[in-house]
Amino acid sequence: MAAGCWALARILGFVAAMLTSGSAEAFSKIPLTELQHLSNALQTTDSPGNTTATATFNTHDITLVAKNHENATVTLFLSGDLEACVNFTFTYDPNDPTIEPLDDFTLCPHDGGSEGEARSWREDAVAPSQNPLPQNLSLEVVSRRVGKTVLGVKADPAVVDVTDAFVRVAVIHDPVLNVISDVFGWTYSIIWDISFLPQRGGFQLDNVTLNILAYLCYSLFNVAFFAVPYIQNQFHARYPRQVNHVRPNDVFFATYALFIEVVLGIQCCIYYREPGQVVSKTCWVLVAGSLLSIVVACVLAAENIIWWLDVFYLMSYLKLGITPLKYIPQLYVNYRHKSTAGFSMVGLLMDFTGGVLSLAQMFMLSANNDDWISVFNNFSKFGLGVITIIFDLMFFFQHYYFHLRKPSLLL
Repeated sequence: MAAGCWALARILGFVAAMLTSGSAEAFSKIPLTELQHLSNALQTTDSPGNTTATATFNTHDITLVAKNHENATVTLFLSGDLEACVNFTFTYDPNDPTIEPLDDFTLCPHDGGSEGEARSWREDAVAPSQNPLPQNLSLEVVSRRVGKTVLGVKADPAVVDVTDAFVRVAVIHDPVLNVISDVFGWTYSIIWDISFLPQRGGFQLDNVTLNILAYLCYSLFNVAFFAVPYIQNQFHARYPRQVNHVRPNDVFFATYALFIEVVLGIQCCIYYREPGQVVSKTCWVLVAGSLLSIVVACVLAAENIIWWLDVFYLMSYLKLGITPLKYIPQLYVNYRHKSTAGFSMVGLLMDFTGGVLSLAQMFMLSANNDDWISVFNNFSKFGLGVITIIFDLMFFFQHYYFHLRKPSLLL
């Protein structure tokens, strides 16, 4: 019951935050895992014996192809003791699932019969009382249409812990689209990473400092979403039917960019600098403010006021906010001089191409899953692509506008 009270307190906290913000987006942030824990706790209190058994699947994620009506077999493990007959029903989120519904079944304490046997019946059937635990039930999951479904299990009476009994089923159009998406992703990553290599003297130390902070935040965000199960579980709890858009190439791009910026920072410390070439106070204020916000978020997460997922989202938003700062000064300099002389159009073209392919990767994944809303769950990646394209188009306009007045600029 204590777990139920804690889950209820967490949910009430999120509801209060939702009402305070007045934003419909806050609905998506209600912790679904806490709702599940509360549901289980409430069901358990109605049962005098509490939970005496557990249920879990052999996997929590499977992918099927819709056009082939592809199927996969998952195993439901049931262990523990049953003191009375228990009806097991399968639940689906959404209610109109992208897979064929499964048959519900009933298990009863052993009155005899062979151990290890498992049978399933339709809801209106009567189960024989010869199915003791443990049981391993093989279930065939068949795709019906494109989309995501969370398959769960409900026990009545609630003497079985079903917290870990769920499978996220992704039904896609064609695996080839995922391959094309990966090609787009690795291409943009390589193009953007190459653009970091040619560095000429005279660049601003503010840019190097802010880029180190930005790519540190972005690297931590991508690594957490791609390789840390705890963060991945929180993401799936908040967005159970949506795609995680962080791919291996995103991790590679961010960590490589961080490495290059750190090397540049070291070079700035040990090599000759022109008089007055220092990090500005404004830059240090931005860095200090960003780090302070991360520290505050970590404290809130440690106190269970927010999720650790939100801490990493904050880091990605810091990267997104810093990105325009590297474009705006150059845009202003070009305007003031009415010239783009010395500005590398090859580098600009690489930057623009990378932004386009970054968005193309996200859109390809979303199209393959019929899940367009998930693009905004990795708003930093989406925003980076959009910001890059917008500023690059401005640079293109400046270059060719000034070229019309000074034809020599084209070279």
